Amino acid sequence: MGLSRLQIAQAFLLLSLALAAAGSVVLLVGPIPVGVFCVSLHAIAAAIGCYIYAATKGYPGLLGLPIGVGLGVTGALLIFILPDQTEDKRRERLRRLARAGLKPSRRRDPGYEVLDPDPSPLD
Repeated sequence: MGLSRLQIAQAFLLLSLALAAAGSVVLLVGPIPVGVFCVSLHAIAAAIGCYIYAATKGYPGLLGLPIGVGLGVTGALLIFILPDQTEDKRRERLRRLARAGLKPSRRRDPGYEVLDPDPSPLD
């Protein structure tokens, strides 16, 4: 059972978040070079995750690289609010429209029924 591209992007973004947290702690209390190394790995993992996520949403993957490097894991939130640009397949679109056409357009209240027309004020 293979992983989808979205799951792979989420794995890279989760790894990036863990590296950012570890790198921040190490920068505060540990050796500086190790902290810088973790933070740089965080930027690389975030860039890969955002690249895959942008490609999954139908955008060019290269759009995700600067977003991932610049914003890190929060760049995925920016990509998340962008509208989806993937092309619908014709068959899937027709099936979705057919399902929507079979649904009742409005629900009627079963307890409400007009039995007599309203009297006209001109009568």
